[in-house]
Amino acid sequence: MPESSAGFKNFKFVLVAVAFASLVIAWANPLIGTKYESVKREGIDVIFAIDVSKSMNAQDVIPSRILKAKQVVSNTISQMSNDRIGLIVFAGNAYLQMPVTLDYSGAKMYLKTINTDMAPKQGTAISEAINLAINSFDEKAEAFKTLVIISDGEDHDGDAEAMIVQAKEQGIILHTIGVGSAQGAQIPIDNNGNFKTDENGAPVTTKLNETMLKELSDLGGGQYFNASTPDLSEKLILALKGQEARFIDEKVFASFKNHFPVFLSIALALLLIEMLIPERKSKRLPWQ
Repeated sequence: MPESSAGFKNFKFVLVAVAFASLVIAWANPLIGTKYESVKREGIDVIFAIDVSKSMNAQDVIPSRILKAKQVVSNTISQMSNDRIGLIVFAGNAYLQMPVTLDYSGAKMYLKTINTDMAPKQGTAISEAINLAINSFDEKAEAFKTLVIISDGEDHDGDAEAMIVQAKEQGIILHTIGVGSAQGAQIPIDNNGNFKTDENGAPVTTKLNETMLKELSDLGGGQYFNASTPDLSEKLILALKGQEARFIDEKVFASFKNHFPVFLSIALALLLIEMLIPERKSKRLPWQ
């Protein structure tokens, strides 16, 4: 094709390529913040302490105690807005899973990773969970702090009561949530239908120690809830909202400018130019 212009074809190809790149960037919808803004939030600090001992694998609640506990926390977080939250897991020892923060999506991400294999030492060290919560709250705040312990209450240590008294002195209110049933269930040890046995080979049955959990919440100035209670998350939220809140100053990236129209306009302009450029040689342009 002697009349075809290689120069025009190459130039048209470049225009289409750049237009395509601009469309991809526009599709990504780039957002650029324009300023920082100080936003005042009114809320409290809440730490959820989840029991991850092996007895939480029992399936006397559906789908299991540990999954039910995580479900309760996740549903509660979904209904929170201005409160700061943190996560603690405990069995024979307690571990800070996530410090107190306003990052709810991050909390749910950490929550998904919680399982009964996280703690090598078995037991129900509620006192260690309370002590860790005391050290994890803002020391400057004399109140506005809440600890929610979620456990079956079995095999707990005997120091929890003394630690609760210390927590109350720090302005911490304690709520407890019991997971399990009074009838109890056997403890699975694998996915093959095998269960934990005692030294005589008899199956071990784990039961919810509801009485102990109620005593702890009463001593901590809070409320006791059963994880199987209908609308539990709503009732827990009401209990949290009933507490005195404080103003929390947080620096947030508040203002964003959407830049997708710029790249979309560039793409459309380049495609229009490409359509107007011919593929045939022009007598006015000898460089072709």
